[in-house]
Amino acid sequence: MGILKCGAINFSNTKQIQALRKKIQRILEDPKNYYQLEHTKNYYFSTLAPLPTESGWYIILNGTSPIYVGKAENLDKRLNTESGSRDQFANPKRSSDIERNFIKKYTELGLIRRLRVCIISESGLEIPALTDLDRGNMEKHLNIWRGYFHYKE
Repeated sequence: MGILKCGAINFSNTKQIQALRKKIQRILEDPKNYYQLEHTKNYYFSTLAPLPTESGWYIILNGTSPIYVGKAENLDKRLNTESGSRDQFANPKRSSDIERNFIKKYTELGLIRRLRVCIISESGLEIPALTDLDRGNMEKHLNIWRGYFHYKE
């Protein structure tokens, strides 16, 4: 059997994955990690309060249902700035749309009614020296398991 390519987090080790899932669940149970997410000006996301400027991951939810997982070098910039949250939605020459643009459109159409975001800051995982490989692997991990975690109302 193959072994996953890993950095500081061994995603091929059951015990490490179980411990990581417990850490993530504790983060998801903390209401301070949730923010109302708005879709504004046709193209952008924003939150009512600033987010941490550190790197990490974000889970966009429709109420308590997770619908998207992303990573960010700067959580606030990715979700609160025109340059970070536009996703080429304003570019009429784009050949296709990413998932985040669908979320924006469905929010505008009223199909998504309670848009919010839960953030997981890199420091919140308490794992020193994460590599770019770890960050990408964590995004995949969160995306695969997003429906199994419990989210705060």
